[in-house]
Amino acid sequence: MVELWPMPSPAANIYNYCFMRTDSPTPVLIADDQSLKSCSQQWRQLSAVAVDTEFVRTDTFYAKLGLIQLSDGDQCWLIDPLAVSDLSPLTEMFRNPAITKIFHAPSEDLEILMSALDCLPAPLFDTQVAAALTGFGFSRGYAALVKTLLAVELDKHETRSDWVKRPLTNQQLHYASEDVYYLAALYPLLHNRLEQMNRSPWMAEEMQSLLMKSAEAEDADSYYLKIKAAWQLDRSRLQLLQRLCSWREREARQRDRPRNRIVADKLLFEIARTEPGTIRELRNLEGVHPRTVRVFGETLIGLVAKAGGDSCHHLEPVEQPLPKSAAPVLKKLRATVLTASQEHDLPPEVLATRRDLETIARSIRENRAQLLPDKLLTGWRFRVVGASLLDLAQHIQQSTSHEKTL
Repeated sequence: MVELWPMPSPAANIYNYCFMRTDSPTPVLIADDQSLKSCSQQWRQLSAVAVDTEFVRTDTFYAKLGLIQLSDGDQCWLIDPLAVSDLSPLTEMFRNPAITKIFHAPSEDLEILMSALDCLPAPLFDTQVAAALTGFGFSRGYAALVKTLLAVELDKHETRSDWVKRPLTNQQLHYASEDVYYLAALYPLLHNRLEQMNRSPWMAEEMQSLLMKSAEAEDADSYYLKIKAAWQLDRSRLQLLQRLCSWREREARQRDRPRNRIVADKLLFEIARTEPGTIRELRNLEGVHPRTVRVFGETLIGLVAKAGGDSCHHLEPVEQPLPKSAAPVLKKLRATVLTASQEHDLPPEVLATRRDLETIARSIRENRAQLLPDKLLTGWRFRVVGASLLDLAQHIQQSTSHEKTL
């Protein structure tokens, strides 16, 4: 289990935004082990530090980490992971429970840092989540949030730079330092607003959930559940799709290539649907590339042949789209969420997503009204909207059952 420590309050090392510089400071570039070790001595005195990463993920399965940025709201440090051989001082700081690590929408950052450092930064503060909980909108982008709260227009021209090419340009270094400098300035504003609204415990729950999710290894055997049309397949063909996806997942990781550079999702579905028994039949499928047949053809045909003996007993079913007749139920569920969102000045998506409501509606149709996912069953969401959704779901189910008996 990922441990979440109480988040320290903002301290003097984070600038008050009223006294911010109008531009980010000249960053300190850390490109050797001794410099990293020396700078890490300063970080031990901090109560909070803003963190960001730059990476490239265009033709590989795994992201290539190009830069790690830190800021305390006064100074910016840019760590070159391609030049530093010992990143343990950084790992030590990320694991320090006395230092809050500030990110914006950090899912990919956490994945990359977990891979590079074998640790997750904690305690964690996600400014995007904090903004949603304090009335600044759902899934607010970093530049938009900086503009709203700090009246600063960020230059995002280097977003798609090649961050593993050396040397880095001055424009890249400036862009990278801006990303964490203003992130540090957002922290006290959002932290204090959470405190004023008595929503710091909500934030702690969200960060606990994010860290736990980030710590979970992705299951190669479950990727088939992400194929959009998978629900159309019968169980034997669904079993074949699972086998195909599991093979493709392991192949992509071993070769360090994007999934669709191995075999595209659409083609995997077509193979599962049509079950080609020969290379010729495979070649005739819509959308198949000659290279796919040349490199992976025999393997794919072999997987099709082998799937005939698979057992479907442990196969997790794929949820079918709800029929149009479920629309009235979804409308009532949405109305409940909208009411709660207005009462608490929260984006409705923060309370429950469309997928969450569809899952509840599906449970009603199956005569087992319940709240899924678990986030609606516990914590602040259950108090704000979960209990009302559960009462409504059970009421609809009882009414439906009564009508069927008449």
